[in-house]
Amino acid sequence: NLARYLLMLSFNNSLDVSRHLPYLFHIVTFLVCAGPVSMRASTHGLVINIIHSLCTCTKPVFAEEALRVLRLSLDEFSLPKFYQLFGISNVHSAATTAFRSAHRAAGERWSAVDRSFLSNNDKERLSLSSLEAITDALL
Repeated sequence: NLARYLLMLSFNNSLDVSRHLPYLFHIVTFLVCAGPVSMRASTHGLVINIIHSLCTCTKPVFAEEALRVLRLSLDEFSLPKFYQLFGISNVHSAATTAFRSAHRAAGERWSAVDRSFLSNNDKERLSLSSLEAITDALL
């Protein structure tokens, strides 16, 4: 739940992303490929929101080359390669998946997607090279 809270705060730079960037990326490296698919999608979304906030924030002011690199990074993290690195390769919409709840109202039917959310079989293993690729991209 705290990862989802960070995800929501990172939208529209409510976290003052540039000031807390090292801490946020440290959290991301700990959470990569951890937990159920909704948690992994939240972690991926946090990275997307952080980069987007850096692209749109007014302070600090980045040089045009830095903004170009940030925009390229935003595009790169949206590629299927990074979905796989974050352990969400089977997800169609990471944003929707990040906020899928395991709690259902009484009497509602469970869909196959809901059952897979609760399943322990949805965990993709993170290799050391995947963590290295994500960390290099964040640096």
